[in-house]
Amino acid sequence: MKVLTEQFKTNLIVKKAKSRLNIGQLSEITGVNRVTLSNIINGKTETLQEKTFNKLNDWLLEEV
Repeated sequence: MKVLTEQFKTNLIVKKAKSRLNIGQLSEITGVNRVTLSNIINGKTETLQEKTFNKLNDWLLEEV
């Protein structure tokens, strides 16, 4: 399990906003369940499985 940092959550929210994506669209792009994404963004989740973390991290590291 990976512990989510505030910086990771902030980066996720900022890139999502800059890309003008809603949670459903982000879910399709990353392959992460939309409920999981919603819980991360709303601060209801503190840890993620490595597989989920890696999917989101890969998306964050992609060039825009």
